[in-house]
Amino acid sequence: MALLVLYKIGGDHDPEGRSGLAHLVEHLYVTAAAGDAPARSAEAFFRRYPAGCNAQTGDRYTVIAAVFPPEDLEKELRDAAARMGDLRVEAADLERERPRLLDEVANMFGRIPALGAVNVARERLRPTPRGGRKGGLPEHVEAITLGDVQTHWERYYKPGNAILVLAGAVDEAEARRAVESRFAGIAPGEAIPQPEEPGPPRTGLASEAAVETSGPRAESAACVAYAAPQPADDLYAPFLVLAARFWAASARPGAIGETDQPSVYFPLLEDPAVLGVSGKAKPGETPPRALARLESFVAETIAPPLRDDERTSARQMFAMFLGTAEMPDFALAQNPYGAALALARREQMGIDSTAIGRAFDSLTERDLRRAADAIFAPERRAGAWIAPAN
Repeated sequence: MALLVLYKIGGDHDPEGRSGLAHLVEHLYVTAAAGDAPARSAEAFFRRYPAGCNAQTGDRYTVIAAVFPPEDLEKELRDAAARMGDLRVEAADLERERPRLLDEVANMFGRIPALGAVNVARERLRPTPRGGRKGGLPEHVEAITLGDVQTHWERYYKPGNAILVLAGAVDEAEARRAVESRFAGIAPGEAIPQPEEPGPPRTGLASEAAVETSGPRAESAACVAYAAPQPADDLYAPFLVLAARFWAASARPGAIGETDQPSVYFPLLEDPAVLGVSGKAKPGETPPRALARLESFVAETIAPPLRDDERTSARQMFAMFLGTAEMPDFALAQNPYGAALALARREQMGIDSTAIGRAFDSLTERDLRRAADAIFAPERRAGAWIAPAN
């Protein structure tokens, strides 16, 4: 089963000059001492949950989750309550986690070019508020103090700002009593301030960068990214049909060997604002040619007319994420973390599953063309190119 806590706070809430603060709190949330549990490394956190766990910061949320045997529920509730009410962050924790976070953001923005191209394009399309950067600008992360972390956690990472989800074979009434008994005594916390809105997108021209990479065989990479509509937008359902086409036409995640197919970045619950198409550069390929190749892939993917089966297949494809169709119990049991995350994010984002399902059913070719023209117009894309300095 899975236990997931989603806080309604993320990178868009970071103060001026402190981008990365929510990200650093997330690192420390799962590694600092809490209750009767001593401080631990990130490796120890992951080893504790062989069936899976996660600690992740988005633009406007933070997720802490673990998958474990049902008999461990009481133990995990006790630990989750301790991290919400009795987290003890010390200077040694900050000394351990700050370098790990800096390594992470270095990989995110170029040290691994394939990852860097996606994140640079994301950042150009949706610039982080207050002059920051997704995950944290290195100089901002370096400036964060122990007091900054302690105060941020003490004020906001509390029950009043959290959604708790249990996914698995549990007795609902018994689980509710267990949750209430563990969390009722924790102060609700302060209301999270309104997030700052992102800066205007920097579309059109690609950002070219030469970076020191993580290995001698790193290859140049390019990405084009497009802004996704919000779930309540009338273009959302046709956009999702087009996104499904991109998934079907792209390289399979984790595929072994060479492939000419680009990769598609669209984690619609974790990062719902962006769809990116990326790929490694071909030998001798210039940035303009690499971006043109990716744009051709985009144009070819969105061009075909709507097929009759795409309405039903979209309902089924997005059922796990958006609740647009019934999911069999065995499918949910195979991914309790995914089920828990979907429930939490749908609640936070105010997603109306029934309305999206109806929009799929009534979708027309005209709707699809409107979405294709409005969202994937060449002038609306942000591009990025990352090349190894060596």
